[in-house]
Formats: sequence, C-alpha cells, structure tokens
Amino acid sequence: MKKIKNMKNLFYIFIFLLSTTLPCRPDSFIESRLRKDIEDNRLDTFSKPKAAFILSGATSPDSLAYYMDWYNQLVQTLRDYNFDQFDRVGSASKVFGYLHSNWLITYKEKATTLLSIVKQKQFNCVAGTILYNLICEDMGWSTEAFETPTHTYTIFTDFEKRLMVENTSSMGFNIMQNLKEYSRYLLQFYPENQAYQIGLEQLYAHENTKGRQINNTELLGLLAYNRAYFAMQIKDYKTAYDFVTLAQKFNRDSRSNYNFEIDLYQKWGKKLFDEKNYIRSFEVFADAYYRYWDIGIFKQNAKAAFFNALGLNWVKKEWPSSNQIIVAMLDLDILEENEQNRLVQMLGSWAEYFYRSQRKKECLEVAALWASLAPDDPQLRNFRNAVKTLN
Repeated sequence: MKKIKNMKNLFYIFIFLLSTTLPCRPDSFIESRLRKDIEDNRLDTFSKPKAAFILSGATSPDSLAYYMDWYNQLVQTLRDYNFDQFDRVGSASKVFGYLHSNWLITYKEKATTLLSIVKQKQFNCVAGTILYNLICEDMGWSTEAFETPTHTYTIFTDFEKRLMVENTSSMGFNIMQNLKEYSRYLLQFYPENQAYQIGLEQLYAHENTKGRQINNTELLGLLAYNRAYFAMQIKDYKTAYDFVTLAQKFNRDSRSNYNFEIDLYQKWGKKLFDEKNYIRSFEVFADAYYRYWDIGIFKQNAKAAFFNALGLNWVKKEWPSSNQIIVAMLDLDILEENEQNRLVQMLGSWAEYFYRSQRKKECLEVAALWASLAPDDPQLRNFRNAVKTLN
C-alpha cells in the first residue's frame, strides 16, 4: 500500500483533519476516553471487555457498570467449575458448550454487539467470537481470531496444535476435525453464485487466502465496523464515517470491510461535495486515497474537492484553511504538472494579496508552498526579494 512520501508532514494533515468546521458525532465522555486510549492502536487505560461493551453501545457509566458486572459474574461462574488446568482443550470446549447452552442461543446476522447477547441471547460471528475469546483470555488461554471477507472465528494460539472454533454453531468447537462438513457450513455466508464459482472443496482454502489472523484488540474493531454498517443502512454517513475511523484505530486492515469502506468513502465524500462542504469532502477523499491509492476515483475526487475548496476560500479570503489543505495535498503527491501550475497561479494571487496588505508572515507561508512546487520560478524569486522589504 502506498505511503505518504514525507511522513514528517503527516502532522499537518492531522491538524487539518481536526480543524474542519463540521462537528464530530457527539461522543459520551467514556467513548471519548476510549478513542484517546486507542489512538496509538493499543489499549492502555481500558480493558478489552470494557472496550467491547463501550463499542457495543454501553457509553454511560451506569450501563457500562451493569454490563461489566454481568461479564465478571459470567467469568466467575466459569471459574467456579474448577476445570482441569492440565486439560486446556477440554476446558475450553466446556466453556464453549456453556456459552452456547446459556447465552449464545440464537444466531442472527444483525445481532452485532455484546448487548444483543446480554439482552436477547442473540449473536452473530463477531459478537460470539469476541465474547468467547475474551472469556478464554480471562481464563488464562491465549486466543486470537481469523478474519475473512465474510466471516470471523477463534484460533487458540498456545495449545499443542492449532485449534479453530466456529462460534456461530454449538457444534463448532475444533472445526478442523471435519473440514468437509465445515466447508459445507460456510456456504451460508456466501452468495450462492459466488460459492458455486469457488466450489465446495475450495471454500475453506479460499477463506484463508483472503483472510488474516488478528489479535483480540483488532477483533474489537469489528464492533465499531458493525455499528458503522448499520448507520450506513439509514444513510447516516457521518456517524458511519466516525465509527469507521474509530474502528481503524483497532483494526487497520480489516479484511471483512474493504468493500464497505470504499462504498462509504465515496458516498460520504460525494454528499459533502454536493453540499459544497469542499474542505470536509477533500478530507474524506484524501483519507480514502491514502488507504486505497489504487482506486482512481478517490484521487480524482480529492483533486476536485481540493480545487473547489481553494476557490471558495479565495472568495472568503480564508488563508489558514487554504494553507492546511495545500500542505495535505502536497503530501499526497497526486497533482499532475498542469494541476501544479494551476496551484502556482492560485498561490500567486495570494502572494499579491498579502504583499499589498503588508502581511509578511502570510507572504512567507505562501512563498514556502510556492517553492515546494516551483523552486526555480523567477516570479517566486522576485516575490521573495520584495517580501524582504516588508517590516
């Protein structure tokens, strides 16, 4: 995946993203703290179970306390069974059986969060895998997950042999014992025509070549992706985008959300563009291009939003915003020669405006950007000499 050429200047992009005028989706104080905690892509302040319930929607102190009490009682109940510490596979199987007998009762595709398990005993692959993995981790058995474009399941990483668990079925413990039957089970997660093209014998292999192993922190990101998905269904693109940017802090390469992200970037960026919110539209399309640089429409749309934003800023004489988005655009390194020349002309207009206004600081900012595009431009040299005469 393409990286921005000058990572030092990535700081300016983040400053720009934080400075846009459209307010963010209102967060609870707890969710805001979680966002801050995961900013470095790891959890330090919050435990994984707490983060899981916050991402599931328990964002008030009372609700979070209620669900954590439920979770802690569940873990204690399982510990009280005094499983054989030397039979970790058998113990993990018994925990799996207990959950499916008492809490993971009804599979429902849209039961995406842990709250669905607590309230209705409904679950999907994400919710079931998260609950099982976190409980096993608290019982002392290291777990990870495997995420594919269509599915998620548990992997035990410190048993004597690789052991996989399909959490959507009460018969899913150690699924590799019957790979052919499991491949048949996977059919339900694929559109019929796609499953036919892949073939039953190749379905499991196809899953694994398209997926990747993830740790439990990355797994939690799928909760935020699921909430983004349902916001998208009601065309609440802003909320969906906020949840996606949160999800990316947990899981930077979610295999099950490529197509969803691409669709959301395009729809949200276009809506902002149509509303003439060009700065925010540029933010969305620049973010989209950074993640999916090989999709040409994002580059094209980022440029369109960028030049429209600069035009509007010129009319309003809003230089700080123009300065920030130009820095962001230059770091993306996507302008063709004719587009660079167009930008130089626009900078020339700002240069003349600030020189006439005797604003030396802004003149120097314009000159710095100008030099990054056309360092040998004779007009730039003349402008710099003129600026030296300003107080």
